[in-house]
Amino acid sequence: MLQSLKSAIAWVADAPWLNRQRLRVYPKLFLLTYALTFTLWAMTLHGMVSSTGKPLGVDFEVNWTASEMALRGQASAVYDYNRFHALEEEAVGRGTFMGPWIYPPTFLVVVLPQALLPYLWSLGIWMMLTLAAYLLVLRKIIPRAETFWPALAFPGMFANLMNGQNGLLAFSLLGSALLSLETRPLLAGILFGLLSYKPPMGVLVPLVLAGSGRWRAFFAATVTAIAFAGISFVMFGAETWRAFFNSLAFTRHLVIENGGVQFYTMQTVFAAARLLGGGIAVGYVAQIVAAAIAAAIVLWIWRQSLQFELKASAFAAGMVLVSPYILYYDLVVLALPIAWLAVEGRRTGFFPFEKSLLVIAWLLPLMCEPVAHYAFVPLTPLVCFGLLALIIRRAKIAMSDSGRMVTSAASV
Repeated sequence: MLQSLKSAIAWVADAPWLNRQRLRVYPKLFLLTYALTFTLWAMTLHGMVSSTGKPLGVDFEVNWTASEMALRGQASAVYDYNRFHALEEEAVGRGTFMGPWIYPPTFLVVVLPQALLPYLWSLGIWMMLTLAAYLLVLRKIIPRAETFWPALAFPGMFANLMNGQNGLLAFSLLGSALLSLETRPLLAGILFGLLSYKPPMGVLVPLVLAGSGRWRAFFAATVTAIAFAGISFVMFGAETWRAFFNSLAFTRHLVIENGGVQFYTMQTVFAAARLLGGGIAVGYVAQIVAAAIAAAIVLWIWRQSLQFELKASAFAAGMVLVSPYILYYDLVVLALPIAWLAVEGRRTGFFPFEKSLLVIAWLLPLMCEPVAHYAFVPLTPLVCFGLLALIIRRAKIAMSDSGRMVTSAASV
């Protein structure tokens, strides 16, 4: 029995089952599963609404409706839930599952053209453009042909396509900013500033840029974010910004604190505490403590003389832990640390359990919601802290220059 347990642990630690041949086959099986899933789901559609009441591209429908209202000169009304919901029903059908518009007016600038086209055409173009940007970023990180299929089959990507989400856009801005930071800091700052359309994704940006002394990128990000807000102010008026700030209490109270978005769907430490029975105060304390620890780890790593891959990986993993509002489809950002740590593993070799953790992180957008729902286990904070622990281990070895890898990099 003990020997069997040791063999099982060694099998997980070394991950001999993960090799090049399987990396070519497994992603294609996932893609086939996605295609079948979407086909079966599409068969339940009545017009643009499924039998569950969710429209095709459920989250894109929010963007399209906001665009329609803004084009009608009713930008401030996007924060009026009743008026917004009425137009949603007009756009895709009655009795559907609808979401509120909770983004700042800056995102209205981005989505404004969407309602110029019919809904389905607009949805298709949006997803094709953001998918292409996502794939280009990953291609830049790992310029190898065999990485295309794992990138395309990543469950985080599929979750965004199924929901018509903007997570692929946020991923592309963040990934491009990090890739540009060392050689083109002003461009990186501009890209970071554009990410301000989704504030929870940018919490770490000023801390890391200022804390690591990247002042050109810091000021470029600041100026871009201010200019972005100024453009939206000119386009949509002060009333729209006033309506946004007035809506924040609704978002906090209903959407975040009291399960307007189910706690098993949210992937924050706050939601984990609430899922496990903690009150709102307990959730906030847990979130603040976890965010402080994650931010301190990321800042420490960025202040060291380390490979950029480790710094960028820590930033993406830490961002998930610091953010106050992350849903399962936002975990597409974990493609960044997965890719960069895979590059490091190929370059220097993989530690025990490292490949297995990367596989778990790859599967996380698929697993986190059902595991949290049915087993009450919040996987996302555990996996992200695991990734940070892995990065710390690599950082310490790189700093001491006395580490020895155990698993051969040639196995993948």
